[in-house]
Amino acid sequence: MKGADWYTYSPPPDSNWNWRNICKVKNLLAAGYQGNKWISDARGYSISAGYQWLQGSHPPVPWYKDVWDSWTIPKHCVIGWLIQRKALNTRDKLFQHGISGSNLCVFCELVPETHDHLFSDCIYSKQVISLIEHWLHMRFQTPPGHCPTVRRKVWRVVKLSHWYVLWMERNTCRIELKLRRPALLVSEIQKTVQLRIQQKMSSVIQQTGSVCLNSLGFNS
Repeated sequence: MKGADWYTYSPPPDSNWNWRNICKVKNLLAAGYQGNKWISDARGYSISAGYQWLQGSHPPVPWYKDVWDSWTIPKHCVIGWLIQRKALNTRDKLFQHGISGSNLCVFCELVPETHDHLFSDCIYSKQVISLIEHWLHMRFQTPPGHCPTVRRKVWRVVKLSHWYVLWMERNTCRIELKLRRPALLVSEIQKTVQLRIQQKMSSVIQQTGSVCLNSLGFNS
């Protein structure tokens, strides 16, 4: 392209595949420039600014903070994100695509296994939720309203741990055809949450946070 104008340049059909893709990205970003100036950010172009410009503006989903919290465990966040988007490979989807011979719930084998059924409506899941609510002394399915920040963070850690452990149990049951008692799942959730809270707690905590954690059986 010697002597050619970069902004109007088009690669020849027989050029290298990598070079054609670089030019394709250039063409995508060209609309974001006015002359030599990047129009979406006065500080100039950056990878972050370019990515945000390509994405456009989208309002955050209401569950964003409850999944991507600084206290929640990263691998739990991924499962939580997939659940909120109803993107896990539940049996109803696998059956629809001819991958599974049945669409029934792995736990109860009574109704089709959907996201809502698996994590909320199944009798097995309800038993797990009931035990968690007894432990927390609060309703578990909906986020707490006006409460100290620490209490809400603890709820997020518990919620995502519950989803993760339940999904892992579902996968194990599907392969090994064995299902643990709900109390054993809750015990695993409690240990996971307690360890995570201990990792996140600072040496000095506000009194409201300390009271909240003590009420849930944690030692600050």
